[in-house]
Amino acid sequence: MSTQPDLVSGDPIDAMLCENASVFRPGFQAWVKDNRHIWRAFCREADRAWARGRQHYSARTIIEYLRHETSMSESGCIFKIDGNCVPDMARLYRLINPDRAGLFEVRVMPGSVRAA
Repeated sequence: MSTQPDLVSGDPIDAMLCENASVFRPGFQAWVKDNRHIWRAFCREADRAWARGRQHYSARTIIEYLRHETSMSESGCIFKIDGNCVPDMARLYRLINPDRAGLFEVRVMPGSVRAA
């Protein structure tokens, strides 16, 4: 299982986000810092899918699962996540776990350096 460190100053994930800024939507780095609990939960479920032998899985399915689980377990809590962040979470997960690059299919983001 992969280990996802918290995002703090000097953190390798933060550096990875900066170094690869062109593949993420503007504001994603700040979103990850503000939503570490969602990022950690996403990674936990992606790791779980990988550990169960899945070679390909849906990042959106993971988010919908987390929404469902949160709504069932926490009364009065609404798991809010902008759907635009899901592809960026998949991209970041792939960068952190290059051995799992095929787990999530990602498309070239319109307007990114790779799309030009």
